[in-house]
Amino acid sequence: MSLLMGRDYVTIREEEHNGETVWAETSVGRALLKSAPAKVTRNDSGHRVVGAAWGAPIDRVELKIDQGPWMPAVIVHSEEAEYAWKIWSLDWPNPSPGEHTVTSRAISTAGQIQPAMDDPLIAKKHTYWESNGQVTRRIRIV
Repeated sequence: MSLLMGRDYVTIREEEHNGETVWAETSVGRALLKSAPAKVTRNDSGHRVVGAAWGAPIDRVELKIDQGPWMPAVIVHSEEAEYAWKIWSLDWPNPSPGEHTVTSRAISTAGQIQPAMDDPLIAKKHTYWESNGQVTRRIRIV
């Protein structure tokens, strides 16, 4: 690891020890399980959400639109290497006009679920290097 990486690639998080808040600094480790919705496009049947998942062997990806239920995305199986990025999509037929939120979460083959942004593991981090919380995109359908 270079001097720059050793000094700058760190995670700083708040931790509670005996009722006191202390700051813990650790070096950035391996990539963490992550997914993100990249784009929403219009098609003949409505819209399609496309994104990527990475950081661990990916079993599946789920999407939530607004406050609805988690729905399974379809993973494109063009690259089958264990740690390869997985491109995924979800068809979204006839969305209502207006503002919407689209959130994705990846699930690894070991059953690990990408955490929500309010998960204590993520919420107390003060650096972005290892923030692998669920990504929510805001979109407008016209």
